[in-house]
Amino acid sequence: MDKKEQLWGKLYKAHYHSIYNFFYQRLGSSQDAADASQETFLRVVRNEKAYCLDSPTGYLWRTAQNLFREILRSSQFGKHQMIVSRTMNLDDHVSSIPDPEQSIAAKQGEKVILQIVESLSPRCRQVFIMHRFQGFSHQQIAVQLGISKKTVENHMVNALLLLRTRLSRNDKNDIDAEKN
Repeated sequence: MDKKEQLWGKLYKAHYHSIYNFFYQRLGSSQDAADASQETFLRVVRNEKAYCLDSPTGYLWRTAQNLFREILRSSQFGKHQMIVSRTMNLDDHVSSIPDPEQSIAAKQGEKVILQIVESLSPRCRQVFIMHRFQGFSHQQIAVQLGISKKTVENHMVNALLLLRTRLSRNDKNDIDAEKN
């Protein structure tokens, strides 16, 4: 297996369920979500230049976003009930890093976020990852983990508050460092 195949295999294993959930939440059909997920990965693999990108994950999410827009425009899927009100902010997943300075800043930002997420309690971290990165609803998480929906909501609030507090503290430290 060459490096390309290994990269695409890892990308598929790491993101298939998130991509599938993204489409399922919007299309409301498991078959349509599976088809759209497969088409997303096929488009990424077919693009020879995608292998050389700094952020193949970002390219994958951008491809999913573009495919979803195509589906919305197509008359074939116009009759389906689209659940657009629950769309996630794809810009959180898509990297558009134009220069090395921004690339370094983005990687440092990712590192800070990962450190904060790692500092969450194990259950809080699990709930946060399932919701934000895997696309599960609060109800789905509650059922899967055997906890109440309210507990899931409390874990999400705690995780987001901690992220906001530590990120704003980190930004303040960066501003203070620039002044000196």
